[in-house]
Amino acid sequence: MQRGTLDIFETVRTILARNLEIDPEAIDLDFKFHNFIDRLAERRQQQSGAKSLLYYLEAANIYIDLSETFEMHFMADFTDSTCITVADLVVLIQSQFD
Repeated sequence: MQRGTLDIFETVRTILARNLEIDPEAIDLDFKFHNFIDRLAERRQQQSGAKSLLYYLEAANIYIDLSETFEMHFMADFTDSTCITVADLVVLIQSQFD
């Protein structure tokens, strides 16, 4: 199945927005993908008052959603990176389809 870059971006944007509970329009190509997992987990911990590691698992589900949607595994591609943008993610996914 061939996917265009815009289609990939819109799919990534939708998954991120749904999981972060934010407006998809707030996510552009420069959105820092890697940092938001920690922020999401911290937010969940603050809201609940608990320091549960389950909130990090919840945040990691975003990777799982993306992997299942695009039928590929790419978590390990970014393990050494400290800052990943949505653009980096879109390029990686597109390269798998090319």
